[in-house]
Amino acid sequence: MKKFVFSMQKILDLRNFEQDQAELELGKANAEIARIQNELDAIAASRVSVTRSTDAVADDFNLYAQTQTYFQFLDNRQEELFEQMAQAQLVAEQKREVVREAMKKVKVLEKLRETKLSQWKKERLAQEEKATDDVVTAAFNKR
Repeated sequence: MKKFVFSMQKILDLRNFEQDQAELELGKANAEIARIQNELDAIAASRVSVTRSTDAVADDFNLYAQTQTYFQFLDNRQEELFEQMAQAQLVAEQKREVVREAMKKVKVLEKLRETKLSQWKKERLAQEEKATDDVVTAAFNKR
C-alpha cells in the first residue's frame, strides 16, 4: 500500500511560510507600538521627576522658566509620539488582517488535507479488508 501523499503539500507549505512572514511583520509592528509607548512612559516619568525637583526650589524664577520650556518640549514630543502611535496602530491592524487572511488560507488547505487523509484511510481499510477476504476465500476454496 502506498503512503499518503497530499497533492497540494507544496502550496500548504508556501501558505504556512506566508503566515509565518505575516506574523513576523505583525510582531515588528507591535514592537514599534511598544517602543513608542515606552517613550511616552519615559516622558511622563521625566515630567514627574522635574516637577518634584522644581517644587523644592519654588522661588527661583529662572528655574521655573526653564522648567516651563522643558515641559513645552515634552508636550511637543508627546504629541509627535501620539501621532506615531496612531500610525503604528493602523499599520498593526493592517498586519493583523494580513495574518488573519493567511491563517484562513492555511486552515482551508489543512481541512482539505485532513479530508483527503480520511478518504485515504477509508480506502486503505477497504483494500485491506478485501485482501483479507480474498485470503480467507482462497484458503476456504483450497479445502
